[in-house]
Amino acid sequence: MVTPAEQIEQSYDLAMMALADYLTREQDAETTIDRLLRILDRDSLRDAITEVLVDARVHPRPKSDVPEQS
Repeated sequence: MVTPAEQIEQSYDLAMMALADYLTREQDAETTIDRLLRILDRDSLRDAITEVLVDARVHPRPKSDVPEQS
């Protein structure tokens, strides 16, 4: 079974591949947008994002693990 973080990472990778195909002219803009929308419109992706956000709020990282903001 894929963890929520892995689901998000896989979706990101699929989106980057869709953009790469567009940039290398293997597909047109309309096809690229359709592909991106199909990736982003998955219930499993929304569920994974929600789970990660809720988990981060319920179990925040220790201050030492949080990168400093510039």
